[in-house]
Amino acid sequence: MPVPVDGILEQFLADTGEDVSEGEVLARIKNPKSAIAQEAAMAAVEGARNRVTELEAAAINARLEASRSEAEATRTKLELARAEKEYARQQMMMREGVTPRLVFEKAEQEYNALKKQSEDNADAAKRAADRAPALSKELESAQKALEQKINHLDDAQAAAGGGEVYSSADGVVIARRGQPGKPVTRAITDLFQVAVEVTALQVVVSPDPQIASRIHSGQTVRIEMNEIPSMVQGTVREIKAGLVVIDFGMPLYGLRPGMTARVTIGLT
Repeated sequence: MPVPVDGILEQFLADTGEDVSEGEVLARIKNPKSAIAQEAAMAAVEGARNRVTELEAAAINARLEASRSEAEATRTKLELARAEKEYARQQMMMREGVTPRLVFEKAEQEYNALKKQSEDNADAAKRAADRAPALSKELESAQKALEQKINHLDDAQAAAGGGEVYSSADGVVIARRGQPGKPVTRAITDLFQVAVEVTALQVVVSPDPQIASRIHSGQTVRIEMNEIPSMVQGTVREIKAGLVVIDFGMPLYGLRPGMTARVTIGLT
């Protein structure tokens, strides 16, 4: 399995001789740039989420304020209507000289005060009513921004997750390279070597050249191993560069590539 990304080898999750399954994580590699990008994306999401929360609370308060202001404006409007009628009545009575001036002046002051208060409350209600839609629009924009930042975070996490080395097949780890805490690069194509079909094995022997000349392809041999109680048969695949490659099938658990075998070959 190759190194998927340049970085620091954080940890091995499978050792030589271990069974692994297809898709299993064998090692993790930390890429500093990816880690920084992921942290920045997480901070951006947190900030955007806080902004959405603030705007949601502000929008709720704005709607409540609009409702309260509208109710207050309606109340003062009704009081103004009552005060206006009383002021008009006192004006008429004042002209006819049938009401004390102090009573007339009190009605006039109450009318003017309620008129001013009604105008102020109407303006406040209008401002509150205008603020609620504006906040809703701002909240919608903030929610879209949050969604975009979440997508960016997903991309950053995917990039960080790209530092995991996965087994490409079921098999047995026969070799691995590198050391935790040390840098690795994508130039390394064999960080892990996994043997598949471990029931189809080979054993390689290097006999004396004179003996090798008397061995031929297709020849049947006997193989002994400390890990199995009985001998098994194998077949000479080829003789090349002084090495004899022998195939044998071993449908037994417990055997692993790299173990030692004793081979008995009948010479011709």
